[in-house]
Amino acid sequence: MHSKGVSFLVVEANNRIGGRVHTNNKIFGVPFDTHAHWMRASPTNPLIAHARSNGFVVYRDHGSQQYFVGNRKATKGEMTNLWKTDALFNERIRGSALSDATGPEDNARTALGEDFFSRPWGYTVASEYGVWDMAQDSKDWSPKSWWNSLDADNWFCSEGYGSVVADYGRGIPVSLGTAVREIDWSGDHVEVMTSAGKIKARAAILTVSVGVLAAERIKFTPALPVEKQEAIDDIDMAVMNYIGLLFSEDIFGFGSDAYVYQQQIDETGVGYLTNINHSNLTYGYVGGSQAKALERESMETAIAYGLDGIKSMLGNDIEKRFVKGFATACGKIPLFDGAYSAVRPGRSAARAVLGRPLAEKLFFSGEATHRTQASTVNGGLDSGRDSANQAAAYIKANS
Repeated sequence: MHSKGVSFLVVEANNRIGGRVHTNNKIFGVPFDTHAHWMRASPTNPLIAHARSNGFVVYRDHGSQQYFVGNRKATKGEMTNLWKTDALFNERIRGSALSDATGPEDNARTALGEDFFSRPWGYTVASEYGVWDMAQDSKDWSPKSWWNSLDADNWFCSEGYGSVVADYGRGIPVSLGTAVREIDWSGDHVEVMTSAGKIKARAAILTVSVGVLAAERIKFTPALPVEKQEAIDDIDMAVMNYIGLLFSEDIFGFGSDAYVYQQQIDETGVGYLTNINHSNLTYGYVGGSQAKALERESMETAIAYGLDGIKSMLGNDIEKRFVKGFATACGKIPLFDGAYSAVRPGRSAARAVLGRPLAEKLFFSGEATHRTQASTVNGGLDSGRDSANQAAAYIKANS
């Protein structure tokens, strides 16, 4: 907007910028990303370049993985079976994504078949791609939507992804603690009623989560068209939470940023990213229905759940090296209502519909509207930049 000579104001309901990207340095005394942590190295993610050129330490996620069967590491033969199961997963999901499956049939559980889940590593592989990535149970995510998403390498930032985003937006004029209550797009302008008063603008870009839209926390005048409301309903707000567990040492001994998975018998388990940046901090991540269930419990219960998963691999004595825990609960934060968007089975077209502007001046932006980089920080940034260009073009054409 600055470069195009268009004046603007950003209003943010929170007391900080960054939205669902935030690094907390106080909880553990080391950087802890309470929301997004993985930096996707897509062609349109300028945040990695910004981090590098502004003194942040960025390093590649090498995807080091370790697997346990009960309290022991998986054998070579078991690992061979695991990789075969992974190949079968991709084969069946690809087949479903390229098929004519529609409606409720476009879900990963159906695509994989019940025989897949009877395999020794079936639930483990399904969890890696599902609850620990898509943040949805297998029955709730769409193979078609997943197959069309952009694959990319991941990177980490020593100072935290949230720190990079906060630095990236430091020069942008933002009115913090300013919640939007109503948007009137009926006239020549867009009138936005906020907790701090009314704003009249030539155009507006809405970047709230699809969860906030679904909860109808913002009133629209006139009401949103039926197709827009249906698109909002067709995109679920997935829940992915982190159980931060700080230890006095590298308890697994696998080095920094190693993924540790235990063989699963359902989709309620915890995946682990251990010894983040040599800090002895482990992220236990839980998604889908189990994440929602844990949000109904106390933080102490969630922490114990994550710690118990590690005990089942390393033994109860590991608690002697446990220092502190903290569990996030993104689904209980009304500013977000979840972690990121996930298209419901059979509703892949919803993202495009959600992203269409209304009356050429009210723009819907954010990761939920991106067709290939949904559920990512860079997807939200790319979508926002596209909306900003469209809004600037509209204003100049109608000045």
